[in-house]
Amino acid sequence: KIRAKGIEFGLWFEPEMINEDSDLYRSHPEYAVRIPGRMPTKGRNQLVLDLCQAEVRDYIVENVGRIIDESGLTYLKWDMNRHISEMYSNALSTQGEFCHRYICGLYDVLDRIFGVRPKVLLESCASGGNRFDLGMLCFSPQIWASDDTDPIERLEIQAGLSYLYPPSTFGAHVSMAPHQQTLRNTTLSTRFHAAAFGCLGYELNLKQLSLVEKK
Repeated sequence: KIRAKGIEFGLWFEPEMINEDSDLYRSHPEYAVRIPGRMPTKGRNQLVLDLCQAEVRDYIVENVGRIIDESGLTYLKWDMNRHISEMYSNALSTQGEFCHRYICGLYDVLDRIFGVRPKVLLESCASGGNRFDLGMLCFSPQIWASDDTDPIERLEIQAGLSYLYPPSTFGAHVSMAPHQQTLRNTTLSTRFHAAAFGCLGYELNLKQLSLVEKK
């Protein structure tokens, strides 16, 4: 978190992930989701924490809550940037329940962290991670719609979401052009109008804007 001239910034992180090169994994390798006897699949060099386990949920609640309280955070983006490729938990006798129990565990964590901190804005993520749903909206009033911020592609993304959800729930940002993913070059006004369809934000380097764009 950064404070500058009265402006408060929040924190972006992935509380459900664990890296094997970490103190937590070295102390509690059983916290990671993995099938016994098999090599686990990693995403971004990470494994997934097993939210079916009460001890794992307690660890996340205690540490995320402490970070929020000690830093005075007013905004937090809860990311989920990899798919769960193994469905197994030592806490379950019926492994077919894993996905359901995992999400119930996530709801428990979010309720315990943010239920007692109603002034902290939580933004969930992401549509690509299958986290844009009514369950998550019980805890986060806005959800990052997609890492694809190309305004032309965003029109289709946001149009699809609009069939089910109000625009006030869409996290939508103006980014640089040409776009880093599609290489499409669009005007600042086009990017603004697309992002204004949701919760408008900016993620660009102001120093790289032309004088006309700054004006």
